[in-house]
Amino acid sequence: MSCSIPRLGFLVKVILAASLPTQGRAESRQIELQPAQVYTNGPSQFRFPPTIAAFQRESTFEQYDTEGRDIGVGYNDLPHSVAATVIVYPVAKRPPNDKLQGHFGTCKAEVVNHHADAKLLSEGKVQLTKGGHKQDGLHATFTCTDVFAHQRQSVRSELYLFMQRHTFVLFRITFPSGRQAAAEPAVKAFMDGFAWP
Repeated sequence: MSCSIPRLGFLVKVILAASLPTQGRAESRQIELQPAQVYTNGPSQFRFPPTIAAFQRESTFEQYDTEGRDIGVGYNDLPHSVAATVIVYPVAKRPPNDKLQGHFGTCKAEVVNHHADAKLLSEGKVQLTKGGHKQDGLHATFTCTDVFAHQRQSVRSELYLFMQRHTFVLFRITFPSGRQAAAEPAVKAFMDGFAWP
């Protein structure tokens, strides 16, 4: 694959902008990160290191509000053609987006609304265990046609949604449909390597 991390990151941001729920988000701004810097989001205390497994963090992250409570940090695993974005944002105060299941429905609907050929392949519960602590969430896998790595192609788009206290944590994973065998172990390593506060 001949693409640079920044170009793949831009693509991920375009896909995310078209596919994520809008909860009254302000105009986003990009914030520059130093290559070796571990970014710690103050409001949520989530830490975003320069690498997680084989994934390299983008040089900038998106902040969607003025307080820094609504952010998106992108990672790329170029050898396996996988883009991952972790979005951390406050739980809404009104239904259906004030509960995990209700907001998960909103997230799935946004994918379908922004990709005419999106097909839901599977969905269900998911659990991550890190240091003896369990995180329960929901997972959905879609296929759709999109521009990824500079070409229009069939991609798999995976959503993982978790709720920690008053914060949603959404993982958006995208890779070419034909790369599933190589991508799945890379995605598992990324999810296992992500640190929870």
